Amino acid sequence: MPYPASTSLATPLATPLATTAPVSLPLPAAPADSAGVDSEMIQVARLLWPGPQSVEPVAGGLFNRVLKVSSPAGTHYLKRFTEVALSGDFPPLPTRAAQRCLVACSWHDLASRACVMPPPAQPPGQPPRQAAIRQPTARPLTVPALIAIQSEYDIVAMDAAAGAPLHERLTSGPGDKAVDAAALELPLRSIARWLGRLHALPLQPRNALLAASRPFKAFKIELQYVRLLDELPPRLHRAARAFIDDYLALEAEPVHGDLNSRNLLVDADHRVSVIDFEQGHFGEGSYDLAYLLSEYAIRALNHDRDPLPIVARAWDHYGSTRLPADPSAWQRRLHLHLAFQCLYRLVGPTRAVWTGHLDEPAGRRVRDWSLGMLERLL
Repeated sequence: MPYPASTSLATPLATPLATTAPVSLPLPAAPADSAGVDSEMIQVARLLWPGPQSVEPVAGGLFNRVLKVSSPAGTHYLKRFTEVALSGDFPPLPTRAAQRCLVACSWHDLASRACVMPPPAQPPGQPPRQAAIRQPTARPLTVPALIAIQSEYDIVAMDAAAGAPLHERLTSGPGDKAVDAAALELPLRSIARWLGRLHALPLQPRNALLAASRPFKAFKIELQYVRLLDELPPRLHRAARAFIDDYLALEAEPVHGDLNSRNLLVDADHRVSVIDFEQGHFGEGSYDLAYLLSEYAIRALNHDRDPLPIVARAWDHYGSTRLPADPSAWQRRLHLHLAFQCLYRLVGPTRAVWTGHLDEPAGRRVRDWSLGMLERLL
């Protein structure tokens, strides 16, 4: 089908989410000044943080509401998962808010674990204690701390993440001297290496998380891949469908599932924070890397440059932390995911966000490049 035209609260988390039991706490009465804002989110904010509070709805969530809460304790965010999409032209969601809340919290914990870099290999003959002192563990990428879970209302509370969305840099014009190609690659290096660690980590309870995440995975692949078949020449449909079905069956690795540039915040020193894990699922790592690289590819094509060199460098960074068993096959699938993702951002229901800044010639370059890649690889 083508696209249409355009009352339980978890205490602060000190153990992995899979083993953290919710603790029942009473909710205060809804405040009188909550008109225009989700009153139950206001209730949770009043329970968690001291007054006086300033609350501000944050726009941009497709399947959730977000509230920014400023108080004497600092700035924090509340997210409430919703039963329907709040913007865009999306079909009915296949999972309940409670399922996506479970997925988001479990993948959030996984992402935090992936932030910790293992110490470098110890040189031969060096005493273990000396190696640990001279080679401290580093955290080049961060995930904001998850503070609490209000399971009755499917609300999570978290710390604020530093920085501005990477999207702002990727959609800047070619004349913007503050956003040059080298500066844009600095966060990509950290993200690719972090992904290599994330995809190699175990995630439990696997069966419960598979059941919670499979329907949304199928929903996304229908939206971003199956509905693109009408954009492809008929001779490619069979091979494209086989690739899609193969990805739906792959469940070896936990992936972020929505690694776009609005879910990546970058500060002035190029440090990256990753947010929004509700679309996590089990698949293959090339899906995640291609998801983000599609935006780098679109930027390159907008500036009339070949996107493959930056894709190759991102692959090198990913491989420095996790080298797949069959690198050639992995790279082929990376390029196939990349072509689908670029095309989706050009014609999908959120195209105004991802490619609305392109002029007509740039849009044609994105389409031609994507279709050419699919023609070569399928």
